[in-house]
Amino acid sequence: RMLAETGRKIRVDAKHRQRLPCKEGWIVGGPNLEAFHSIIAEELNVEILTTESNLDRFQKIEILPNHKVLGAKCRADLPKVLAELSNVKSEVLLSEIEAGNAKLAGFEITMNDINIKRVEKEGYAASTFEVEDLGDISLVLDIEITEDLISKGLAREITRRIQSKRKELDLELEATISLKVWLEPESPKLNSEDWGYIVSETRSKPAELIIGACDTNLDNFQVEENKIYFKVN
Repeated sequence: RMLAETGRKIRVDAKHRQRLPCKEGWIVGGPNLEAFHSIIAEELNVEILTTESNLDRFQKIEILPNHKVLGAKCRADLPKVLAELSNVKSEVLLSEIEAGNAKLAGFEITMNDINIKRVEKEGYAASTFEVEDLGDISLVLDIEITEDLISKGLAREITRRIQSKRKELDLELEATISLKVWLEPESPKLNSEDWGYIVSETRSKPAELIIGACDTNLDNFQVEENKIYFKVN
């Protein structure tokens, strides 16, 4: 449950829709949950879930100025030092500081002059929670968006709306429906296998996917900036 809640929090913070799948997810720390990975992966909406021991793999460092110390050291030249600091690679500067030969705007820079912050590398989002007797457990999600993942996310949104319509019509579980779905020309592409998923999950026969305009009085919903229309008979 904590992993599921953490996954939702990560998505909210990263502005990554709940029904948009993630390619991969990693659990760092805690007990061995491999036997439950398929269940947890479905709950988290990730395609592959694995265990990872090294959280550093997903992180990078950011060097931030210690304004109080640098201000006392550099005084009027502080803006020059800050400007150079903003343009240097954090890993390079840290290596130079550790070697004792780091300089910015002519001033020697030491560990006292900086603060080190660890952040997720681009394309990853993570959150850590603590469990009594187990310590810290981190969940990392790959939030890179691809056309295939967008298609799968769109398919799940459409499926949910059609299933809701079936319920509204009080249809029997095994009853088939006639389905038409309209996507706007500028909408993301829906892959054939994802359209097949919609057809199968909603028990639609016949089913037709149409790219183009339709009667705007039909049932519709919006996914981000794209409007999807559908008709169920």
